[in-house]
Amino acid sequence: MAHLENMRYRKQPGATADYEVISGMSPSTPNTPATAVEDITGDEMMGPTSDLGYSYEKKDLLVTGAVPQYSMTDRSGVRLSISKNQWLTLGAITVFAAYIRLWRLSNPANVVFDEVHFGKFAGKYINGTYFFDVHPPLAKMMFAAVGKIAGYDGVFDFKKIGLDYISAGVPYVAMRLMPALLGLAMVPISYITLAALGHAADACALGALLVTLENALLTQSRLILLDSALIFFTGATVMSWALFFTQSHKPFGNQWWAYLLLTGINMGNALSCKWVGLFLVATIGLWTIKDLWEKLADLSITPAQYTKHFMARMFALMVVPITVYLFWFKVHFAVLHRSGDGNAFMSPEFQNTLDGVSLGHTPRDIYYGSRIRIRHAATNAGYLHSHMSNYETGSKQQQVTLYGFRDDNNYWVITRTDADEQKALNSSNPTALEPIKNGDVVRLMHYKTFRRLHSHNVRPPVTTNDYQNEVSGYGWESFKGDSNDHWRVQILEGDSRVPESKDRLMAIHSRFRLIHVNQRCALFSNRKKLPKWAHEQVEVTCMKSAKFPKTLWRIETNINDKIPADAPLAEYKRPGLIDKVLEATAVMWRVNNGLTKSHPYESRPHTWPWMRRGMSFWGEGNRGIYMLGTPILWWLSFVAISIFGAIQVVLFLRDCRGIHDRMMGVRDRYTESVGFFFIGWILHWIPFFIMGRQLFLHHYLPALWLAVMGLVGTLDLFTRRISRRMRQVLMVGLLLVTVRMYFQYSHLAYGTPWTREGCQGSKWLKSWDYDCKRYTGAHEKPTIADIGGSPLTIQAEDPPQAEHFDPLEHENKLNEPAPRIDHEKLVSNADKLNQEMKKAATTAQGVDKEAPAVHDDEKDENFVGDDAAHEHPPTPQESHLKAPIPPLV
Repeated sequence: MAHLENMRYRKQPGATADYEVISGMSPSTPNTPATAVEDITGDEMMGPTSDLGYSYEKKDLLVTGAVPQYSMTDRSGVRLSISKNQWLTLGAITVFAAYIRLWRLSNPANVVFDEVHFGKFAGKYINGTYFFDVHPPLAKMMFAAVGKIAGYDGVFDFKKIGLDYISAGVPYVAMRLMPALLGLAMVPISYITLAALGHAADACALGALLVTLENALLTQSRLILLDSALIFFTGATVMSWALFFTQSHKPFGNQWWAYLLLTGINMGNALSCKWVGLFLVATIGLWTIKDLWEKLADLSITPAQYTKHFMARMFALMVVPITVYLFWFKVHFAVLHRSGDGNAFMSPEFQNTLDGVSLGHTPRDIYYGSRIRIRHAATNAGYLHSHMSNYETGSKQQQVTLYGFRDDNNYWVITRTDADEQKALNSSNPTALEPIKNGDVVRLMHYKTFRRLHSHNVRPPVTTNDYQNEVSGYGWESFKGDSNDHWRVQILEGDSRVPESKDRLMAIHSRFRLIHVNQRCALFSNRKKLPKWAHEQVEVTCMKSAKFPKTLWRIETNINDKIPADAPLAEYKRPGLIDKVLEATAVMWRVNNGLTKSHPYESRPHTWPWMRRGMSFWGEGNRGIYMLGTPILWWLSFVAISIFGAIQVVLFLRDCRGIHDRMMGVRDRYTESVGFFFIGWILHWIPFFIMGRQLFLHHYLPALWLAVMGLVGTLDLFTRRISRRMRQVLMVGLLLVTVRMYFQYSHLAYGTPWTREGCQGSKWLKSWDYDCKRYTGAHEKPTIADIGGSPLTIQAEDPPQAEHFDPLEHENKLNEPAPRIDHEKLVSNADKLNQEMKKAATTAQGVDKEAPAVHDDEKDENFVGDDAAHEHPPTPQESHLKAPIPPLV
């Protein structure tokens, strides 16, 4: 069905951006006249002359023809044109925003919420001490750079919320100024982004003001937190992307390249602050696919030109962001060059690149009789270890653990079984060195205590599952042992540089499992800490159906006097930048997925758009900081985004029926502009639903900014065909309500005194759990505590107080080496224990019970078999273990 739209427009200078208005028949219709094109501003289509930058005059609307669709990715007639008056308006808004964002930046003069560890990390950068964090390094390095310039020496430890900055001489205001300025920059970024997308000047000003007055963005940008940098680079990326399309009429020109490269650089910076930047990569990537798809259908673009477009985008939007990400990690590794508390997260190869770590080299080939130190390959939690202390549960035999420090109790002597030893003695050369091969059955004797590595059908002290067996040290110096000391060497991984390491056991190069011959279980550790009676070292068990990663071991030190001096040596190779980044990224991914511990202020994604609850950051006396957004903006932006989705579904269904709605001429612009924000919002929100880790309200902030931009775009386009007065009433009304709410909730953002009545009256939702009892009533005199002394007493029914949550707290405890053991103070009971074992071996009767079956859901392709019994009588301690051991509480 052909259409023709007859309209008369009056041009108005000083508009924001130019449109193409095309009259006549559709160029896609056969035998139609050529299309007449007239460039006028979109703002000029709107109505009578307006100081806000738009006007229009509409007469005799008769739809009889199709108008070609406007496309964000193909608008060669669009020009970004911001008048002098608009620049002055933007300048005035920015000055106003500076006052809003920087007012009382020094309050409070105490450590607030996650400043506890982001401030601490800045100090570690200044001192060059390696640490580990779940986020990429850029934002943390920015804080460190500002702190260094401002005079921070990196000594103050930011240990807990409430510590005083002033008495410690910490330049905290300068460090807070950096995120505050990045938050301030979002005001002009919002204005220019809307302008580049063709929105009217009044809409651009409204968008900048709404971002200025959004309390959640305000709160987050006033503290030493990472999200302000993330949001800034997200906004800079979107702005550069929008400006890039204003240069579509001059492809491959200087400005075209500049905006495209800036998009890639800022996208890489966002990804280097937090992995939420991946959602930004997905947003730009999806729009790039759309752009290239439309160009593929453009017959005016030759194959050579299309290839050039494709390669330019691949370079700028793939190669450049990856290069930026790698660059910031290179700086990160160069600055953190000293050994630190982050070592335990990383592999020995990685640690070998740090100053203060020297792992050296060792003879490569492992022979029977060698004294070896065995490292757990999967967790880097330490070495296989034993000492003169017994378990207080289970068999009460000698403890076998993982221990993070190097000492002589980490050494084990690898020997043959009795049968193999007898064969060797009867051979022609019984003293010859015999290498250990894949599949050999060996015994491991503890070098200091002569106990053999042993396992049996007894539950471990911490992990009490029926498919986990205790691992202990058993025997004495003259005891020959039994088959429960037998372990089969299974080499799973070798070093490609040394192909023989897959068949022969080699130090460093071979990664292997130790499979218990009788119990058919694998030597295993899952980084669970033992109780204090076991010196808080890491538990070692023998696990049936264990998966490979946590059963892999490698030999780090090999000592054997019979090995020739010129024998081949092995040492850890030093990884390059790519390998270090890949390892750091893998560890970050693992730790992120493991952050499942509950927190009083965590929330789930479905509660974010309607802001079910906020987050308490800090509280003292009658002051507190609680992150809560400006409600009207959160709710209306969600409504605007939802309306867009609903409209697109309706339009699609009507298009399928041959009904092509123009939505009063704004459909194409609505789809391209608000549609971009809609896609960005979806990709910055939906992925959180599949995450099992802890989540907080601040994870929604990048999506919130995109939603607010979508709200402004919707309001602008849907009010272009109404009267100027009604449009102004709607925009000014929204602004006034936002201003009112900003003032109402600003006490929570700035941490300023409030009244109890004002606090209670602001709780529109019962789930907003900021504490109103800390504030005095309007007619009460403030107490000393209220003025700023000690916190008020909180009753049991009150909401939880501000609590620092270190996402690595649990992980750090796991990686923290156990306390050093003072072996001189340990009372050796070796003689007594030997006598007990000898007596038990001759007087006790019975065998261990059979191991319970492994649960079906625990079985996998790596199952190594069923249980078997001891060949020796159990000790008295073992014989009473017929009843199941209750789990620890």
